Amino acid sequence: MWTRLTQRLGTPLTVVLIAGVALIGGNLAANHWEHVIGFAPLLLLAGCLIMHLFMHRHGGHGGG
Repeated sequence: MWTRLTQRLGTPLTVVLIAGVALIGGNLAANHWEHVIGFAPLLLLAGCLIMHLFMHRHGGHGGG
């Protein structure tokens, strides 16, 4: 399991950092839910923009 994660994400430090950020983000979201709901439209828009950028790397609009 550990080798599979490190093959996909890089070094073990990367895996630990991603897990740490996920834990801190989850804790902040749980304790400050009212603020998260206020930013939900902006988070959705940012997620769409980021997904659009990553999709261009993997083929994009079919140009090629």
